[in-house]
Amino acid sequence: MRPNAAVLAFSALLAIAFGASSEVSGQQPIVPVPFMPFGDGENSVVMSDLRYQVGTTRFVIIVPAGFVTDFASTPRAIWAVLPPFGTYQLAAVVHDFLYWDQGCTREQADALLRAGMAESRVEPLKRDAIWQAVRKGGEAAWTKNAGEKQAGLPRIIPKESLNIPALTIWQEYRARLVQQGIRPAPKPATPPDYCDAALFVPLP
Repeated sequence: MRPNAAVLAFSALLAIAFGASSEVSGQQPIVPVPFMPFGDGENSVVMSDLRYQVGTTRFVIIVPAGFVTDFASTPRAIWAVLPPFGTYQLAAVVHDFLYWDQGCTREQADALLRAGMAESRVEPLKRDAIWQAVRKGGEAAWTKNAGEKQAGLPRIIPKESLNIPALTIWQEYRARLVQQGIRPAPKPATPPDYCDAALFVPLP
């Protein structure tokens, strides 16, 4: 996720100052899976399917193995306050995938991020600050993803191409995938059934 830096910085500082604990009834925490970092230190590959069962519903979001994420795309200037990794990191990966897939609307994707953070026990004020930041500043990332898909740039690496050499940079490897004829899947023809599942997650 890549919200506006100024909005995110202010929201994060506010959240840290007034943070509190959070726990959701019927919680379905996102179970961690292995990730492999690229040599750029920013992007990582999901090495096995990451599953998020939303609340107590039957709805499951699957981030496929091979998906490339930068976790929470926070600006370096505020990493001391809100780094890319934290209690929100797996929810951020799900959000990254939803922004890439675009089967749900952006508003629905942001709501699922908020639900995922709640179920990951992110402090309510920090959770809501991040959610507000992506609501206000996430349009650029959404549009950028749509443009990259239209340009044929993949973001899900096929399983047969996951043996990635050490120190490889994501943008270089992505260009190699394009040369091999690997292209992104089109936007889903119909919205996935989980798009409105965040409505069923109570927020403390």
